[in-house]
Order: sequence, then C-alpha cells, then structure tokens
Amino acid sequence: MLANTDEVAQVALFKGVDLPFEFCDVPISSSVNTVLVRVLLSTICGSDLHTVSGRRSAEVPCVLGHEAIGTVAAHTDVCSTDEKPLRIGDRIVWSLTTSCGECHFCENKSLPQKCMTMFKYGHAQGVGDNVLTGGFATHMKLRKETTIYHIPDSITDAEAVPINCALSTVVNGLQQIGTRSGETAVIHGAGMLGLYAACFLREHGYSIIVIVDKNETRLQIAKQFGATHTFNADTTSTEEIDRILKDVTHGHGIDLGVEVSGAPPAIPNLTEWLTVGGRCVTLGYVYPLENVPLNLHQLVTKCISLQGVHNYHPHVLKSALSFVENSRIRYPFAELIGATYPLSKIDSAFEASFRQDTIRVAIKP
Repeated sequence: MLANTDEVAQVALFKGVDLPFEFCDVPISSSVNTVLVRVLLSTICGSDLHTVSGRRSAEVPCVLGHEAIGTVAAHTDVCSTDEKPLRIGDRIVWSLTTSCGECHFCENKSLPQKCMTMFKYGHAQGVGDNVLTGGFATHMKLRKETTIYHIPDSITDAEAVPINCALSTVVNGLQQIGTRSGETAVIHGAGMLGLYAACFLREHGYSIIVIVDKNETRLQIAKQFGATHTFNADTTSTEEIDRILKDVTHGHGIDLGVEVSGAPPAIPNLTEWLTVGGRCVTLGYVYPLENVPLNLHQLVTKCISLQGVHNYHPHVLKSALSFVENSRIRYPFAELIGATYPLSKIDSAFEASFRQDTIRVAIKP
C-alpha cells in the first residue's frame, strides 16, 4: 500500500565535478515496506569529497551523503534489526549498504557489504525510486533490507551521525585484523577514522597508540582520543619516526598498523615501522590510486599480515552504537563535528570541508 502525502522533499543533486549542487523538490511517498526518514543531520565524509573532486566516479545526477541519522517520518511495518517496532518520531541510524543474504559473497564469504545486489546509500544515481537515497536531502527512503537500529537517548545527534560510516568501518576493520590488549599501534591518518581507531584501541588495552598526519590541529585533537604519541609527517622524517618507535618498543617495532589516510606513503611507512609478525589493516584507499612502491622483501621477511577491509558487515553497526554509548563520557565525540550548514548552503559546506579546518562538516536540512 502506497501512501502519498502533500509534502515534498528537497534534495541537493550532485551534477558533476566543478558544478554547483542543484536543488529540486521531490514528491514524498511512503510504503509500509520501506522506512521514510526525516533527516536530522548528515556529515560530509571523505568519500563525498573524493566524488565531488573527481577522484572517484559517480553516476550523475545523484544525492550524496551517507553519514546521516534521522527520525521515522511515516507509518511502516518494517521493524528494526533487533525486531523493535519503528514508530513515527523514533530516532534511528541505518547501515551504509543493503544485502540479499543469499548470494556467494553474503553466504559463503560473509561479506554482505560486497553483496552481488548490494545497494549503497548516498552513492546511487538519483533517478526514479533512487532519488531519496542520500543524506543531503530533507528525507530519505530506506529499503526493507537495510540494517536499522534505534539511537539510545543518551547519544546526541552530533555523536551519532558518523557512526554508520566512519566508526563502523573502523570497528569492522579492527575486528577483522584482531586487537590484543597490551599491544602497540601506529595509525596513519588523524581524520575521523584515525581518531575513532585511537580511542577504540585505547578502550581495548593498547599501551602505545601513535598517530601520524600532516595536519597539526588534528594531531592535537588526537591526544584527546587516546593517542600517546603524535608525529607530523611534514616535519618528522620516516626514519626519525622509525627510530623513536623502536626506542619506545624496546627495539621491536610496532605490533599493529592502521591505514586510514589514503596517502600513498602510508602502507610503505607502516611496513617499515611494524615489528616481525606485525599486522596491518588498510581502510583508506577508497579511490583509484597510482601504483605505490612497497618493499615486498620486508613484508615477507618480517612475516607481516596485510589486510584490506572495505565498508563493514552490517551487524557491526550495533557494536559501534554500543561503543559510543559506553565511552562517550571519556571522549569528546560531539566536538568532532564542526560548522553546521543548512542544506541551501551545501556548496559552502563542501568548501569548508575541503579546507580541513574541522574533522567533520555537518549539514542540517
């Protein structure tokens, strides 16, 4: 049964590189088999910046924005993933992707985020029924196959909005590579993912947590999220960092490397800094990149495990929510959201995000 309303949703369409966003009104309809959401807050993720700058391709026109939260805006028969009713006004967060649960990648590889019929919010061409599928809009329409959870009352909108992309990606990656209390870690990148990785590792018993970046402001923020050592890659050489890391680890090197910068030197550097038997997870290379020279001899002779992880298994979303709920008193998650712009100022919001003055720039439709 389809219920039409007199309302319209406003969306900001991305039409192509170097073009301003275009605003249009879309009639709102809702079905009991989908979940209509009124967007409360969305944030500009690094992958949105890659798309707008042309570093990664997108079918246009499209409604970008996947880090988002909202409230249920119409009656639905769909329940949350933990089987709780979804009522109008409920605050919810949802998975970045949908999956069928039956294809080769879902069933045999346990990679539903790579489902053969996967749908990804904020990345689809905005035509037909796919217009209300991005967060840079007043409304979104969630498919029945989406993983959906209620946001606990204790978590604020600013704390919740990056959970379904940045934090869930980090949690998934660290769970895949494995964490061990008492280990040491080096994180390449002090953006949202790097800061989340730092506090997650701190909560899991890591004794030394190093963050490397070129942005001094972000390195200062990293100290509030569990980093014990920070290095500016512009002012400290790779060799000097290696020497210091050897000193603080009694000559061994670092146990765990976490790549979240997308920078070409990241994996070569982490391979250099890791100890024998070290592990490295890479999450940041989400755009096509030219070939990066890697010392494969070192990778082999140091017995390093290198694993790439893309997006996240939807069940991780619940773990990410719980992590913020349980640790929010120790880390200033809300302060990671800087300036907030209305949807009408989305071009200005992207300009601010490209400047990297703050960790995340938000849009409040």
